[in-house]
Amino acid sequence: MKNKMDVIRNFYENYYATQRRKNQIEEMEQNIRVSVLQKYFARGQRLYEKILIVGCGSGKDLSITTRKIVGIDISSIAIEKVKRQRPQNTYLVADACDLPFSNNLFDCAVCSEVIEHVTDSDKLVFELQRVLREKGTLVITAPNWHSFYGMARILAEFIIRRPVTSGNQPIDNWYTRRKLRKQLNRYFRIEEICGIWYFPPIGKGKYMVPSFIVYPIFKLLQPIERFLGRVLPWNGHLYAVRCIKKIE
Repeated sequence: MKNKMDVIRNFYENYYATQRRKNQIEEMEQNIRVSVLQKYFARGQRLYEKILIVGCGSGKDLSITTRKIVGIDISSIAIEKVKRQRPQNTYLVADACDLPFSNNLFDCAVCSEVIEHVTDSDKLVFELQRVLREKGTLVITAPNWHSFYGMARILAEFIIRRPVTSGNQPIDNWYTRRKLRKQLNRYFRIEEICGIWYFPPIGKGKYMVPSFIVYPIFKLLQPIERFLGRVLPWNGHLYAVRCIKKIE
């Protein structure tokens, strides 16, 4: 496990050291994701005194609130970057599967674009419930096999006979509705589910359709995308879930 953790840590250190600017389509997807997190966070933010953001490296998730938070990331380079962006917060380099906090400490935890990339997702969910107080809120996202992107990944892996991961990340375990519910229901009561990103894939790397062609179309169709997120929450590229820790 230590060797695997070293591989993962080194990958993200290099990723944040050489991080490129996202194209327009990637930025649009990230903005929609963050807007959903903001909406979920707003449901109970008046009650949140202690807030944890797991995987804060990109800095995007920090924008969901202007209040002080505690942020963790496995990458020390990522932590140094977000410290410069929002120095008012507290940051730690830490493994999401081994949170360095006492029990029942936080009122709200946000864990977006993380659970699919850890070595032990069951341990991550256990750790999240451990550090949340009773009836604390968890906001979490996970990528969906039952989506255009899921179908494209299955087809690509069938053709090339090896795993295809987002950004060539070392671990990229996607979810089905059943798997996500089963994992969360052990400790949490699911309150709300929203789908994110219903647009089809536009390719990868040098085989990607130029964003300047696709962006105006996707921009025009954003209201439909948001509508589908509400009525077909299990078919977006990402599941976004707001849940409450169960009383023991």
